[in-house]
Amino acid sequence: MTSTRRLQEADFAAVEAMVNGYVEAGKTAGMLTLVSRDGELLHRYRAGFADIASRAPIREDTIFRIYSMTKPLTSVALLQFVERGLLDLDDPARRWIPALGKLEVYNEGALETDITVRQLLTHTAGFSYGFEPEKHPVDALYAEVWQAGIQQRSLEELMDALLQFPLLAQPGTLWHYSIATDICGYLVELLADMPFGDYLQAQFLDPLEMVDTAFEVSPDRVARFSTLYGPTEGDSLAVLETSDRSPFVPSLSGIPVRLHSGGGGLVSTAPDYWRFAQMMLNRGELNGRRIVEPATVDLMTRNQVDASLLPLSFNGIAAGEYRGYGFGLGYCITMDPQQTAAAGSRGDFGWGGMADTYCWVDPAENLVAILMQQYLPSLVQAGRKDFRDAVYASIRK
Repeated sequence: MTSTRRLQEADFAAVEAMVNGYVEAGKTAGMLTLVSRDGELLHRYRAGFADIASRAPIREDTIFRIYSMTKPLTSVALLQFVERGLLDLDDPARRWIPALGKLEVYNEGALETDITVRQLLTHTAGFSYGFEPEKHPVDALYAEVWQAGIQQRSLEELMDALLQFPLLAQPGTLWHYSIATDICGYLVELLADMPFGDYLQAQFLDPLEMVDTAFEVSPDRVARFSTLYGPTEGDSLAVLETSDRSPFVPSLSGIPVRLHSGGGGLVSTAPDYWRFAQMMLNRGELNGRRIVEPATVDLMTRNQVDASLLPLSFNGIAAGEYRGYGFGLGYCITMDPQQTAAAGSRGDFGWGGMADTYCWVDPAENLVAILMQQYLPSLVQAGRKDFRDAVYASIRK
C-alpha cells in the first residue's frame, strides 16, 4: 500500500548522502537522482561534474547516454503492433525476418522450434551480446561486429551481420541477455515501414514531450552532453569519450548516425525519461495521451520467464545477486523482495544502461526513481543498489 505520509525534501537525506559519497570517493564524476511519488517530483539532487576538465557541473537537463534504458521504449513500440492485431506474442518472428528461421545453434545444428516474438522480448530466444568474448566463441563473433563501429551501419545492415552467427541455445531453453531487443527494433521498422527512429519520434518522443531524447545529440545541445568516464590502469575516472570523439555527436565527429539501436542507442535526460517512466506507472497514459493500453503494461511488468529458466543471469541492479527476480516484456521484475539484492516491492520493474544509468518504477509505492551518471562499465560500483536502498529508507521511515 502507498504510504499517506507527506514526504519532504529533508526525508531524502539518505539519497543525498549516497550521491555525495560516490562523488567524493571518486566512484563517479557526477550523479543526478530524481524521485517522484503520486506523479509529483519530490526530490531532485545532483553533485559532481558532467565534465571534470572544464568543471561543468551536472545539471537537471544534462544529456546522458542511456544505452540499454532504450530497451523498454523499444518493447513498448513492438507491443503497439500486438495491440493493433498485426502480430501475436507467440508468432514465429521469421514471418517478418526470414533469416531468423535459418539460424543454427552452436554445436547443435538446426533450430528445433521457431523463435517467437515473446522470446525476443524476454531474452529467451537464444541470442547473446558479445560481452564475454573470452568465454564463448559466439560472443567473440559479436565482439568483432561491435569493434567495427556499428553506428556507421543501418539497422538492416547490423541485422545482416549479426544474424549470420549461431545461437547460444535452442529458443526457449535459456535466459540470456542479448541483442534480441535490437531485433525487436528492426521488427518495428519492418512493420511500420519507416526508420525505427522516426517511429519512436512519432509514437513516443513527441507525444510524451521527450524533447532531449534522440539517437544523436544535435549541435544546439552538445554543451549539455556529459563526458563518459571509466576505470583504466592507474586512473579510476579516466575519460573514455568526449563530445568531439563521440559517435552520438555527428556534428563534431563528421560521421552520421545511421544506426537506430533499439537495444541501446538513445541519449536522454532525467526529466525526459521520467515522463516515459511515469507513463508506465500510469499504465500507459500521461497527461491525457495514451501510448499503450493498461493490459499491455500489465503484460510487460509481469514475469514472463518460465521458472525452469530462473534465476536470471543478469538483473541490471547488482552483480551476482539474481534470486527473487523475473523478467517481463522488456523489464526486470521483482518477484520476491525477501530474496533480492536490494530494497524494493513485489512487482516493481526497471532496467539500467551500460554507463550505469538506472530507472525503476514501483506501483505499490506509486514511485518512479531515476539515477543518471556516465561511468562505464556498469555494475562495477554498487550505485544502483545503494540508490534503491536509500530511496526506500527515505520513504519507509
